[in-house]
Parts: sequence; C-alpha cells; structure tokens
Amino acid sequence: MISFPIGFIATALIFLFSMGIENLPLYMNMHSALLVGGGTISILLFANPLSVLRRLGRDVLQLFRPVSKFDDVKDDLKKLASDRTASVQTKDELIIYAQDLWAQGSNTELFIVLLSQKKQELEQKQVDAIQALKNLSKYPPALGMAGTVMGIVTLFQTLEAKGAKMGPALAMAMTATFFGLAIANAIIMPLADRLQLKQISEKSYLKNVYQVLLLINNEEASLLVEDEVGSRAA
Repeated sequence: MISFPIGFIATALIFLFSMGIENLPLYMNMHSALLVGGGTISILLFANPLSVLRRLGRDVLQLFRPVSKFDDVKDDLKKLASDRTASVQTKDELIIYAQDLWAQGSNTELFIVLLSQKKQELEQKQVDAIQALKNLSKYPPALGMAGTVMGIVTLFQTLEAKGAKMGPALAMAMTATFFGLAIANAIIMPLADRLQLKQISEKSYLKNVYQVLLLINNEEASLLVEDEVGSRAA
C-alpha cells in the first residue's frame, strides 16, 4: 500500500510547483477555503448517515494497511477442513461467523443462506462508503462556482466606488473555483477510485473464503479442501 501515500505526496508536490511556491500566498484565500472545504465537509455530514461515515472512516484508514489476502487464512481453512471445531486465530469476519454457525448446530441449507447473507453484508458496507465519496465529488466544483459568483457580485458592487479594492473580490472568484476543482479531482475522486479497487480485491477474497467454507460445511474430504485452498492461494 506504499503507493497510496507516495501518490498523495506526489500530487501535492505537483500542485505546489505548478502554482509556484512563491505564489502560494496568493491562493490562500480564507473565504474560498472555508466555503469549499467547510462546505464539502458539511455536505458529507448532511448527505450520509452516521453508519456510512463511520464505515468510510474505517475504509480510508484501511488504505494504509495491507490488503486482505487468501494466503493469510489458508492455514486456518486447512485446519478447519480437518476439524470444524478447531480453534483458529483469525480476524476474518466470514470465518468467525461460520464457526459461530457450526457451534450453534446450523444445518447445511441454513448455513448456506446465513453465510451468503453475511458475505453480501460485508460487500455492501464497502459499496456504501465508495458511493458516499462518489456522490460527494460533485459538490466541491459546485461550491467553487458559488464562490466565484459571490466574488463577481462583490466585484460588480465595487466597480463604481472610488478607491475600491477589486483584488480581494477577484481572488475569491478565482480561488473558489480552484479549491473546488482541486478537492474534487485531486482528493475525493482518487480516494473513491482507490477504495473501489480495494473493494474489488476484497470481493474476490471474500468469494474464495466463502466457497471454501461451503466445501468444509459439506464435509468434503480434507485432502480435497486442502487442494482447493492451495489452488486458490496460488
């Protein structure tokens, strides 16, 4: 996951050098930053329930950690193939849930239904977080345009005034659009794309774990299950 922080830092540096470090104070218009940055955060809170926001926060933090790999649980699955009641040290939610179902004595049909629902629930949580970001990406440019309109209105009001300072009005008009485009295209959309790629990887991982758990639940021969685990890990 080293590419995530490297990409973020590289994007920030490209923006800084493109603007010109000596010109950086020109872009630091507090009115624009408050309107676009603060407005984006407010809309994020306004448009999403707390559960989605919590999930989004957890998913963003997960970007700094290794992606779940089938290799991480293959030994646990092989152990369960030999004995479903065996104690395994795993943090995988699907495996833990399957063990709970076995402990409760669920029959084969009920196990399949409940495990499928759990798998869909885990997948949907990731989809909700990604969709929240994609929905959010359309607002910063719109807020930037609103800031531009505000700046132009202020500019028009000062055109006939003697000694009027048009610089602050123009600065808000231009920097608001800049902040809107930068936040949407350099932060929110790349973050959503990154989460979506992670979600695709997680979905594939969950599918592999799910199918092996079904084999174990059907009490297939342990050697057959171990071969299946080995082929999926490869």
